Amino acid sequence: MTDLQDPAAGLSATKRALLAQRLRAAAAGSADATGPTPASTVPARPPGAEVPLSSGQERLWFMDQFAPGSTAWTLAPARRLRGPLDRAALDAALTGLLARHEALRMAFPATPEGTAQVRIAEPAPYEAEFVDVTDDPDPAARAARELEARVAQPFDLAAGPLLRALLVRTAPDEHVLALVMHHIVSDGWSLDLLHRELDALYARHAHGTPDRLPELTVQFGDYARWQRERLAGEAVAGSRAYWREELRDVPALELPTDRPRPPVLTFEGAATEFHWSPELGRGVAALARASNASGYMVLMAALQTLLGRHAGQRDFAIGSAVAGRLHRELEGVVGLFVNMLPIRARLEGDPAFTELLGRVRGTTLDAYTHQEVPFEQMVADLDIERDVSRSAVFQVSFAFQNYGDRSAAAADSPGAPASEGFGHEAATTRTDLAFYLREKSDGGLYGLLTYRTDLFDAATVRQLVERFELLVAAAVADPQRPISRLPLLTPGERQDVLERWAAGPALPDPADGPRTLTALLADTARAHPDRPALEFEGRTVDYRELDERATGLARRLRALGVGPDDRVAVCLEQSPELAVALVAVLKAGGAYLPLDPEQPPARLAHLVADADVRVLVTDSALRERFPGHEGAVLLLDTDPAQRDPQPLEEISGPDRLAYVIYTSGSTGTPKGVAVQHRQILNYLAGVRERLRIEPGAGYGLLQSLSFDFSITMLYLALSTGGRVHLLPRRIAGAELAEQIERLELDYLKMTPSHLAALGADAPMERLLPQRALVLGGEASAWPWAAELAALGRCAVFNHYGPTEATVGVTVHEVTAEAAGPGSTPIGTPLAGARCHVLDEAMQPVPPGVTGELYLGGDRLARGYLGRPDLTAERFVDDPFGAPGDRLYRTGDLARWHADGTLDYLGRADDQIKVRGYRVEPGEVEAALTALPGITQAVVLARGEGLRQTLVAYLEHPGEGPAPAAADLRDTLSEVLPDYMVPARFVVLERLPLLAHGKVDRRNLPEPEEPAASGEFVEPEGEAEEFLAALWSELLGVPRVGALDDFFELGGHSLLATQVVAKLRRAYPELPTPVGVMDLFKYPTVRRLAALVSDPHADRGPRSLLHLLTPAGRKVTASLVCTPYGGGSALIYKPLADVLPADWALHSLAVPGHELGEEAMDIDEVAAGCAQEILDTVEGRIVLYGHCGVGVRLAVEIARRVEAAGREVEAVHLGGIFPFARPRGRGAAVGEWWSRTADRMRSDQGMINALAAAGLDTDEVGTEQLRLMVANRRIGTREAEQYFTRLFESEDGRIAAPVYAVCGDRDPATEFYEERYREWHRLSGTTGVVVLDEAGHFYLKYRAAELAEILTTVHRSVADGAEERHRRTEGATWWLAGVSRDAAQAPAAASTAVRPTMRRFLGVAAGQQISMIGSALTEFALPVWIYLTTGSLAQFGLLAACGLVPGILTAPLAGALVDRGDRRRIMLYGDVAAGLTQAVMLLLYLADSLQVWHAYVLIAMLSTALTFQRLAWNSAVPQLVPKRFLGRANGVVQMAFGLAQFLVPLFAVGLLSALGLGGILVMDVASYVVATGVTLAVRFPDVMASRRRESVTAEIRAGFRRALGSRHFRAMLLFFAVLNIFLSPLFLLTTPLVLSFAPLAAAGWVSVAAGLGAVLGGLTLLVWGGPRRLRLRGVLFATLGLAAACLVTGLRPSIWPVALGAFGMAYGLGLVNGVYATIVQTKVPLRFHGRVIAVNTMVAWSTLPVGFAVVAPLGPRLVQPWVDENGALADTVGRLIGTGEGRGIGLLYLLFGLAMALLVAVCLAVPALRHFDRDVPDAEPDDLVGLATLSARTGAVAPSEARPAASAAPSVPAEPATSAEPAASARRTGTEVAAR
Repeated sequence: MTDLQDPAAGLSATKRALLAQRLRAAAAGSADATGPTPASTVPARPPGAEVPLSSGQERLWFMDQFAPGSTAWTLAPARRLRGPLDRAALDAALTGLLARHEALRMAFPATPEGTAQVRIAEPAPYEAEFVDVTDDPDPAARAARELEARVAQPFDLAAGPLLRALLVRTAPDEHVLALVMHHIVSDGWSLDLLHRELDALYARHAHGTPDRLPELTVQFGDYARWQRERLAGEAVAGSRAYWREELRDVPALELPTDRPRPPVLTFEGAATEFHWSPELGRGVAALARASNASGYMVLMAALQTLLGRHAGQRDFAIGSAVAGRLHRELEGVVGLFVNMLPIRARLEGDPAFTELLGRVRGTTLDAYTHQEVPFEQMVADLDIERDVSRSAVFQVSFAFQNYGDRSAAAADSPGAPASEGFGHEAATTRTDLAFYLREKSDGGLYGLLTYRTDLFDAATVRQLVERFELLVAAAVADPQRPISRLPLLTPGERQDVLERWAAGPALPDPADGPRTLTALLADTARAHPDRPALEFEGRTVDYRELDERATGLARRLRALGVGPDDRVAVCLEQSPELAVALVAVLKAGGAYLPLDPEQPPARLAHLVADADVRVLVTDSALRERFPGHEGAVLLLDTDPAQRDPQPLEEISGPDRLAYVIYTSGSTGTPKGVAVQHRQILNYLAGVRERLRIEPGAGYGLLQSLSFDFSITMLYLALSTGGRVHLLPRRIAGAELAEQIERLELDYLKMTPSHLAALGADAPMERLLPQRALVLGGEASAWPWAAELAALGRCAVFNHYGPTEATVGVTVHEVTAEAAGPGSTPIGTPLAGARCHVLDEAMQPVPPGVTGELYLGGDRLARGYLGRPDLTAERFVDDPFGAPGDRLYRTGDLARWHADGTLDYLGRADDQIKVRGYRVEPGEVEAALTALPGITQAVVLARGEGLRQTLVAYLEHPGEGPAPAAADLRDTLSEVLPDYMVPARFVVLERLPLLAHGKVDRRNLPEPEEPAASGEFVEPEGEAEEFLAALWSELLGVPRVGALDDFFELGGHSLLATQVVAKLRRAYPELPTPVGVMDLFKYPTVRRLAALVSDPHADRGPRSLLHLLTPAGRKVTASLVCTPYGGGSALIYKPLADVLPADWALHSLAVPGHELGEEAMDIDEVAAGCAQEILDTVEGRIVLYGHCGVGVRLAVEIARRVEAAGREVEAVHLGGIFPFARPRGRGAAVGEWWSRTADRMRSDQGMINALAAAGLDTDEVGTEQLRLMVANRRIGTREAEQYFTRLFESEDGRIAAPVYAVCGDRDPATEFYEERYREWHRLSGTTGVVVLDEAGHFYLKYRAAELAEILTTVHRSVADGAEERHRRTEGATWWLAGVSRDAAQAPAAASTAVRPTMRRFLGVAAGQQISMIGSALTEFALPVWIYLTTGSLAQFGLLAACGLVPGILTAPLAGALVDRGDRRRIMLYGDVAAGLTQAVMLLLYLADSLQVWHAYVLIAMLSTALTFQRLAWNSAVPQLVPKRFLGRANGVVQMAFGLAQFLVPLFAVGLLSALGLGGILVMDVASYVVATGVTLAVRFPDVMASRRRESVTAEIRAGFRRALGSRHFRAMLLFFAVLNIFLSPLFLLTTPLVLSFAPLAAAGWVSVAAGLGAVLGGLTLLVWGGPRRLRLRGVLFATLGLAAACLVTGLRPSIWPVALGAFGMAYGLGLVNGVYATIVQTKVPLRFHGRVIAVNTMVAWSTLPVGFAVVAPLGPRLVQPWVDENGALADTVGRLIGTGEGRGIGLLYLLFGLAMALLVAVCLAVPALRHFDRDVPDAEPDDLVGLATLSARTGAVAPSEARPAASAAPSVPAEPATSAEPAASARRTGTEVAAR
């Protein structure tokens, strides 16, 4: 077998040409990306050059380290050779083969650093191992065993050789030849190549036949070196981006398995073969031709359907192998070239098979286009959660060979022996399932399916193969059928699941017995009148008394009007009177409603009212629980039922109600299940037979008769002459054991939870009845139930069924011998019941596949009382029964066993998803209950988002100590995958139970915080008690002891600031105020209390530096850290905890950064800190500063320490680059504006920005937040001044190298690839280190990596060994660049074009002039059209034409700008825009300008301007020195806003004075200026702005994120509807004004609107938006906007319209601004662009509708209503006026009211009304980044002390005879420097 398929085989000529074209395009793109070396050739390496491992080899090498001794990667192709064989010639041929292919001579020893290297042995003679088995009775079997023995022998990759040739003689002229080799040196293609070349070489040595083998121009080592170079560059960047997007969020395929998945992936496997007929093979080929696809694609689509329906998934991936030899020179080379392509299945929408085939075709062609990216690189690039229990990305692989059996063809060389394949049994597999198919010579298909034997049984796999064939045949026969309708069951399986297994035994003939429950009970009473029926607390009621008392009470009920179907509520304590009352209601002909007296009165009142009861039966004590009931009441204690021996005529019937029982509803409202007599009789008949009920037996009843759980025991007893013992509901285990023995109980029914709890104080065998125990109500652990059966005391039955199906429908008898993992099976249907396990399309699923359980037969309740809607929803038509038959949707998940029994798998809505993985709580609970001492377990999910974890609640009633959480985790890790091991454990003596015995999940306690270590000591004294209470409040722990440690309880630096602030207020008299570092030094309540209790204690002057590492240890180096603005010294505590043992960390506490402290001048702080370093700090000195204040301090401290003569080894600066303000007049204006804006900017706005950057503001008090903001304002301003002075002078350099530390996702360190060289102003050596996926506040979450950076990078660079820190596959940080002093650069660099403010301002002026010119045209042209034509339709359509082309071309323009020359694109845009307007000018001057001309030209102008503006915005960073970039962007934004504000006024004035021609002249002139300036200015060759992802990708990802939340979906819908109203209103302002005023007035109205927009923005700047109810703020701002609309349309006067336009723009500014704060606070920073892009796209998509449809048609529609004699002239017309143009005014009124109504609706929609409450604030950006990184690389958690390299990326592979595509392991741990 082979796993390679020809991608173009089977395609039409057109499709083959398309694929070839796409592959050429991909190669060309790669060539463009890599420079002059074409991608189509692989060069030979220079002599002596080092040979690296290829990407695939590196992964396989790691897998060998991960699982040493594994043979999963062993290939063993074997052939049977017939005819004479020359062994010497064979050995010579093998020797030549090894000499020809260096890959076969490779070995892979490890370097001292622990990485792999390649060693290639010199060619040497080689001999095959020879074994003669001709004397064996079965030579072929012996040969197979010999081969399997060689395969089972692991390879030593370090020593080699990695090829073993085995020759087995089975007969004198027959041999078996096997080439056993490691996959690391070969692949499927190579095996065919080896066979062909070996035959040719053999023929040459044996017979002298020329081998005609071509000379190899390259070897595998050349390919490996070439591949590494391409992956390191940009050659395959586009393809990597494709795979990142294609495989983003792909879920694992969760196929049903026969056994739980082991926690660690294993490779033990087996295989099954199958053969499909030639007819089916031809059908596949015909469908492929008809669909313009290939046979591979048809089979892939069918396999996706098969697996998707088995797993119940619509989205997953299947691995598909390709040869990986894209270049001709590689086709003859042996080695590991194969690559695995994940083909993503997209089954959503239930497509027809042909439609799915089209999807597969497109996906496959795209995959082949991008096949050069190695699979392991795809894995490294993806954001996927590490899971060592399964292969990454895909768990199933598929390969199709459609060009015959190459192994047979390989032996056709002249002179070679005749050969055929020799099979041997597969013993390994690398994926859960691997499908291999190939065409046979007769047109049929041969298949091999390998599978993991720890997951699947052979029978399961054979069934899967049968279903595959059935599905393919059906798809070929009817390809238009939806995939959900393709048959999945074989005829035999269908008969099983729909007939043989689905239906219970036949019911007895109803004519032979009673027709109602009433009659059944009466018959028993007549047959056994003197037998005891009920016993309770020493009282006995026989059947006669029960019957006569019930008859007497029934007569009274009838007298009160009770008849058929009337409900009678019965609320009594457990007693014989309760049983009498129930029977009496039945005798009266009514239906009883049992009520539990322990339920709350409000619930009881609701049930009585909802059931519309005719009579309430209760007693005096309980009557008060029904204060609102005004109907008939019978009190049985004051007016007991009298005995009446006269029979009462039966008035009920089989289809009349017997009882109504209320169950909990999913909505929280209980619903009444109405059950009829016939169904309860059918139930009793079935369960009586299944439980083997003996007449006259004794029954124990522990449950209240108010629940249907009790019906089994009560009515089985009363219908068979048995005796019911009413036992206390809260009986203890020992007491129950005594009662069982004393009363000799035969039958007992209990929930597993209840029985397990009772087992705490009595031996389990004493709690079992004599004949049968019935378990029900909830799932039980199968091993536990089997242990009960093993006691041998009684039969044990598991009984399942919801109330809606009348008590129960299935029963399973538990035996001691047949126990398995998981929950106890629920068995088979009872008589009269039917069970179906169906998929979402209500089609039966095969055995073993999970589906929803539907129940049917004559066992279903009538429905829900008074709820026809809910009844119709849950009781559906039975598609498999007779007309009128129904099925009940249980909502339970189940599956059929192969023996026809049912497994219960939990509720469909109980599934938990943790970190993207589906978790069935039952599976975890079963593992827990299998542990000693654990009698019951419940697993729930707690928390949300990235913090969601599993919590296990354990019942541990024993005497011994509770199991420790660490021990539980270790034990569970042996049987469960990591993501299924609970994070928290709550051990309880008993789990809380509901009244009927099920676990009360709602009353399970919230998990407490981890208890502090050591004995709890009560706080003493006022100070200790105050501190303990304070810590308890802040940390959320129930109690805090005197010796508890603040940080061990979960405290951190941000919470510490709140402690300090409150301590300072509580103890203001302390001479030295308490600081955060005091909390670090005195972390327990007692020690800190002692500090604050003595007001006279003076601890002396406070030092600036604080030692955060343990004191007293030997120190060789010290790290001095300075905090960001507002940060305390404790922010570096996580870093201190992970430093090497010989490093100390001193953290600077900046005075004024804590509440109550007096601030100190920063220069004084630097001077004081430098002095403390000189006086107290030991060892080598390394400095680290973070953000503006921290960086400034670190630089200044380094200068002062060096000036004092102390060496500083390195300075590391994080989170910022130099930022300064330019000099000059223009700069002074910008500086004034910046200072003004900063003073106006609110604290709340800055708090929002801090939260967006990743600061967890919820953990910081309000006062501390305000202090942080104030410090950041001052610190940022002073840092800017500092860097400005620094760059204007020449002094201040330091000797130490400076290294920038940047978060990959931190906007503050954008352009780090260039900007780190700016630190040359300080130092001769600079470098930059990048933390992958990190944001700005990475200190908290990436401490381990930061520690490694700060302690190793500068030393490596000093030693010239920086290469060890370069980026490698899977690295989580890397050294991105090192630069020595710029003076050493080539002289030509001094003449290069450099960014300057002058260059920027020149281009900015030209661009601003052109933009003003185009804005004039864009404003004036529609007005001119309207004035010329008077048509609103023309006006609106022209506005749309000016907008839509720009929207549509923006993604393309953005892509071209990112990839192209910004200056050239700006020139093209300027010229195109100028020429467009020049053409318009010429047409206008020639009096030939037509309306259609305007449409075309404005569309062209819109397109040109899109390119121009995007290129200009992207080019700004090229033109300006990047330290001035913030100021430059401010200038651009200010100029743009000013133009938008003033242009309308100018445009109107110019249009009045000069006409359209004058404006066009000015516009053309402006573009002449812009083009001239751009031509005159050379652009520096430095980095420009570039999007991280394309607009299209941004929108697509944003939609996925937004649509994943119902709250964000609702908000998007709100904005979409709002924009439909808004867009025409802003457009129609000018026509509205022109309907009653001159053109000049329109300009003033536009200015008013512009002023409103400006003031709206300023308001947000000053206000900052609401802190909590932000969406409410959006809605209320919309109300204000609606009010402004009303004002706008109110009167035909300039002042109302101007005021309204002002209000609309102001309101819109508030709406947009507050929405921006929602995005800031509710969405992680890295996703802001995505969410905003979606909202922008929604807004844009509605604008054409508003402009082209609503604006022109709306006024036309309503204008007649306000004409002089219109329908509204005398009403609305009196208010707004009548006549021309008032239709527009009316439209403003209507739309204003509509927007107000929209707000009202939104306030009524829960998703929006509770948006601010329900949508949590965003996770800190660095936490999101850490999760992304952990998912992609398996990086260590931030709490771990040191990073370590371990696992490597997964490897693609493919089979020979017994090898299958690879499982995937993932890189775990962080890349270390030694790599």
